Amino acid sequence: MTTAAVHTEPIRAPFPLRLGTSDEAFATARRALEDAGFTESGVCGRASAPSMYEFRRLSEGRARGDARDALDALIHLFLDTEPLDDAGARAAMPEPLLASLAALGLVERGGDGAWRATALLYPTQGLFIASDLDHPAVPGGFVAEDAVYPAITSNTATFLEGLPRTRCERFLEMCGGTGIAALANAGLAAEAWTADITERATRFAEFNARLNGLGNVRAVCGDLWEPVRGRTFDRIVAHPPYVAEPERMLIFRDGGPDGELITRGLLAGLPEVLEPGGRFYCTCIATDRTDAPLERRLRTMIGEREAEFDIVLLERTGFHPSEYYCRLAAWGKIPFAEAEQRHLAYRALGVERMVYCTFVVQRHAHARAPFTLRKRAGAARVREGDAIEWLLAWETANAERDLTPALLDARPIAAPGVLLRTEQHLFEGAFRVHGCALRTETPFLETTDCSLDAAAFLARCDGTLTLREHAERLAGEGLVNAGDPEALGALTSLVRGLVGAGCVDLDIFRAPR
Repeated sequence: MTTAAVHTEPIRAPFPLRLGTSDEAFATARRALEDAGFTESGVCGRASAPSMYEFRRLSEGRARGDARDALDALIHLFLDTEPLDDAGARAAMPEPLLASLAALGLVERGGDGAWRATALLYPTQGLFIASDLDHPAVPGGFVAEDAVYPAITSNTATFLEGLPRTRCERFLEMCGGTGIAALANAGLAAEAWTADITERATRFAEFNARLNGLGNVRAVCGDLWEPVRGRTFDRIVAHPPYVAEPERMLIFRDGGPDGELITRGLLAGLPEVLEPGGRFYCTCIATDRTDAPLERRLRTMIGEREAEFDIVLLERTGFHPSEYYCRLAAWGKIPFAEAEQRHLAYRALGVERMVYCTFVVQRHAHARAPFTLRKRAGAARVREGDAIEWLLAWETANAERDLTPALLDARPIAAPGVLLRTEQHLFEGAFRVHGCALRTETPFLETTDCSLDAAAFLARCDGTLTLREHAERLAGEGLVNAGDPEALGALTSLVRGLVGAGCVDLDIFRAPR
């Protein structure tokens, strides 16, 4: 995650920003940044980047001339992290803008007279977010152990993409860093909390809340659940450290020998902090093992009260750890000896795959049997958070009550883009169907085995008939026994399964497409 040297001893850099300034000073800086056009659309338009998550990658090697205006100067200072001489800074930026940035400690003037940023500052999610420079100034050029990771990386985008866009009462972000999730969701929550183990991250999060004028965000510091002990929340989110490192060198990155140390601690605390009906969202890398797939292992991490929770896991990608570390060695990222060590360590743990995923843990609002599901991420044109919420709503409804009456009165509609794939074997001079499956790409990538009769029924589902009317028509054609309750039950079960697989929509329950 960083190209700078990493030290084995704890190294901490001084906190560069000024929290003690007045609310008016923060408001002045915010208005000045907005007036300068320092917005996501403004910055990306100037740099021809599709989003802030792509800006820094695309800006590598970009030709940088003199700052023509305030927006150029802000990009130069805070995103390119290059100095501006005093004359150039004052020519490009209005005095109130430069003065407000200096008052908050975001810029400082060095002994050579040039202005330099003390932190990264960038517009994202409709906010202004500050985080550490790539290489906080510490002796020897080492990366500070408690460095605060930027919130405009692709994995941050993935994390935020998996979160819901609905209201809640008490929102908590764990392993918060900049506080980006709490800040971005403050408008949806009565109160939003962000917690981190490092004081540095907590101070950055508090600074960001004040810079954006968000009075309902509270930043707290402590190990795992300690700073919120005794409180409960109805929505908790986390993007924990998950890189496997035997020794912790970077707090934002390292997740213990198998990368799951922090994830295990988070899950173990859910029975105490997650309210009934509440949900916990986590984006990380974790592992499938010979003794259990990841979704089953998540249950064991919760502990003896795991039956109070549902689990939905959305897999984005998976890979064998030995292949992964061999590639890193081939690219010169790590020594081959380290790749061999990782291979042996993961083999000893029985790891079969490393899985980059978002999973949701839902606490039951009422006593019932739990469900556990695993899906694969679908087409990019569907927001993953919306797909997850749709699936949770459907499965929860099925778990809490008998949906048969509602299904019989609903109108099934074949999902757009659903494919039927058949496998045919040559037998006695003719090809005969040996098996068939339905495949969809939205809301999830899914292949579902089915019979030819099921596929034929799906072709009839155009939204004009209720399921009860379909049953009556099939009975009239002699395909089902209208008087057999089991036949009607089989039809409703078929539709229930096709909805969950994303192959069928209902007029009363449509999947995001």
